[in-house]
Amino acid sequence: MINSGERGFGLPKFSSAERDRRWRRVRELMRREKLDVIIGFPNQSHWDQFQADIRYLTHIGGHQTEVAVVFPLVSEPTAFVRGGNEIEWWSIAQDWLKDIRPSRRSWSPPLIARMKELQLDNARIGVSGLSGLLRAPEGTVVVGMLDQVRQAFPRAQFENATEILQDARSIKSPEEVAWMERAAEILDQVVAAILARAKPGVMENEMVATIWQTIIANGGDYPSMTHWGAGVNVPWACRIAPHRPLMAGDMINTELEATDLKRAFEASVKVFDELVKFMKPGVSYRAVIAFYQKLVREAGFIPKGMLLHGRGIGEDRPQITGEVEGDMYTSATYTQHLDLPLVEGNVFVLKPGAMPGDAPDSIRCGDTVVIEKAGARRLGKREFSFPEIN
Repeated sequence: MINSGERGFGLPKFSSAERDRRWRRVRELMRREKLDVIIGFPNQSHWDQFQADIRYLTHIGGHQTEVAVVFPLVSEPTAFVRGGNEIEWWSIAQDWLKDIRPSRRSWSPPLIARMKELQLDNARIGVSGLSGLLRAPEGTVVVGMLDQVRQAFPRAQFENATEILQDARSIKSPEEVAWMERAAEILDQVVAAILARAKPGVMENEMVATIWQTIIANGGDYPSMTHWGAGVNVPWACRIAPHRPLMAGDMINTELEATDLKRAFEASVKVFDELVKFMKPGVSYRAVIAFYQKLVREAGFIPKGMLLHGRGIGEDRPQITGEVEGDMYTSATYTQHLDLPLVEGNVFVLKPGAMPGDAPDSIRCGDTVVIEKAGARRLGKREFSFPEIN
């Protein structure tokens, strides 16, 4: 039996009202697309974000948990985890689902069994993550798992359900926004911890450990995306924890470029503030890009890099670059949502880059922004700064 102390492990939970809101919205979209069921397979890649659809529907996930789902248009959803111990954990840690079944590391058979119970032999079956994810356009589904399900339902039609879930996830409820505001507070604490710890002689892996300790100690999930880099000529921040001491003259990079200049950073802050004033419900992402490019060029810099991308429990839409040149930025990944309007409940990271003409890349400030009825609001509270540690 679980010896967890307080029942529920003390973890925060979304309410049953939030569950009902999500399920109702997803089922509205399923009816529109004439889907009888959505299925999702486990994939903890990209810091658990590639199975965000499943976590969104089940409240199960994070902490490297493998989870799958059968989410029918009618009837109760079913989640699948690895084995009996995880059934016990997640029956305690969430109260959205009662039907949680073991996979014992073979995922398709229990999904097929549940789908047979639902009599889906002639159904239209939506597959989460089949293709078209923002950072995985080829999809995130393990082909061997899907093949077994296809073979078990030869008369069924299989459709891509990725955009349905993106549509639902892209608009956050007040309850979700409150959690994201708490996450922004934790990140403010991370920045403070980095500045308090950083000095010559401190090992870089100790700095990365400081980031993780601060996130987890203050209630954040793991894993979370962590970029780190330091040095006189800092490369793009990496995803490893270098075994190297910090030295006098190092620049620390958690996602900024090595050629950072104070003037470019100050320009980025001003552009950020102007964009927050500009963004309101009804304004298109294409208009946001045009305004960003105008502001950066007027400041004497070059627009560069990702301008904004959706945030939530995964790679939520949209993903909007501030650039318009090069083959990379003509793909659907970067253009498919340009003409969508901002709507109340959109939440994304806004990080306007400003690149000096002689630099290989840009410097930027950034924070999480929510679109509300009256306009945009920054969720973080820490003042943007370019600190120097003596």
